[in-house]
Amino acid sequence: EVRMEISMKEKIKALLTDSMWSIAGLMLMNVVVQFLVYPVWNNHLGSEEYGNILYLISIMNIIAISVGSACNYARMTESATKDTWNINYNIILMASSVIVIPVMLIIVKFCGVPMTVTEAVTFLILTILTMWRFYADVEYRLHLNYKGYFLYYLFISIGYLIGIVLFKVTGMWALALIPGEIAGLIMVFAKGSVFKKDTEFSKESFKEVFKVVIVLIITDIISNIVFNGDRLVLKIFIDGTAVTVYYIASLLGKTVSLISTPLNSVIIGYLAKYKGNLNLKFMNLVTVFSLAAVVIGTLLCTIASHILIYILYPQNYHEVKQFFIIANMAQVFYFVTNVITVILLRFSKARYQLYINVVYAAAFCAICIPVTLYLADMWAFCIALLVVCILRMAVSLFLGYKDALAQSQK
Repeated sequence: EVRMEISMKEKIKALLTDSMWSIAGLMLMNVVVQFLVYPVWNNHLGSEEYGNILYLISIMNIIAISVGSACNYARMTESATKDTWNINYNIILMASSVIVIPVMLIIVKFCGVPMTVTEAVTFLILTILTMWRFYADVEYRLHLNYKGYFLYYLFISIGYLIGIVLFKVTGMWALALIPGEIAGLIMVFAKGSVFKKDTEFSKESFKEVFKVVIVLIITDIISNIVFNGDRLVLKIFIDGTAVTVYYIASLLGKTVSLISTPLNSVIIGYLAKYKGNLNLKFMNLVTVFSLAAVVIGTLLCTIASHILIYILYPQNYHEVKQFFIIANMAQVFYFVTNVITVILLRFSKARYQLYINVVYAAAFCAICIPVTLYLADMWAFCIALLVVCILRMAVSLFLGYKDALAQSQK
């Protein structure tokens, strides 16, 4: 019993330590992006043009993050039960890099934001690099190397700082981010193994991986469309300035929601080693911690918004402060639900991710879009989005309890 208690304490200590390295790395990168790169864009380009850039980044994220994260999480999930091979995932990423070229060119032509040829090309390059970068941190997650994970995002952050200088010199906004994406990939190419050939191609092995990746890509596309839907809907139905206002109002909440990525990395890394099943006691704990996290997260984000937004966006502060509570609460609900869905990914069917995000997308389309279209009001949009995020959490918890109850009856 004493040995078991020591072992449990060591596991908890390791989990907390790894979480801190993981969160510190991604938070560092996002602090550089959100609090240095983005304000520089806003100050140099103005609210309308800045809103257009946020809109373009949302389009990029829907594609790049969906593909990169799907390959990343598919590999982590597969590693829980069998050996994984680089070749399968690298082929998918290379094929995606080719497919994304005509897709992005069509988007550039019809997205409603005028761009020069050079701007369109740098935007395309940024999209492809971002896709690979989101996959590449699997190098450190597979081996539970969270110090390496921190260094990976440290290199990316340094690249972004260099990118700020390039943007100021050239005026091309995408160059503020491209050096960071390149820096992270160079680190993995130089020191890591996930981009190296490790076995001969097997049609059967690839087919098995491809099925899981496709489900996760579709799921992530739906999720990212809705996650970035605020910018898309506000740009389409109001204007670029509305995008800027909501983005600034929800900035702290969005920053916290980004913690879900490194936190989920740690969670799925440890759950991949855990051989037990989902049970009702565990789901009760998940529910209690989730609700507590929503309350605490919203409170902290609102307080921090009054301080940081006043410093970073003084020209916008008085216009956006009224939306701090409701905009941040929606993002915190989204963040907490992301953690729940990762737990479900480990213990439940992969298609549950699709169910959750289909409901989420349907609710967004049925509530947020009509409200914004007919009322064209920021408050109405904020309330509608909060309702959709609450519904997403409710569906996730329902599916978790459904599986836990089924396990208890066996």
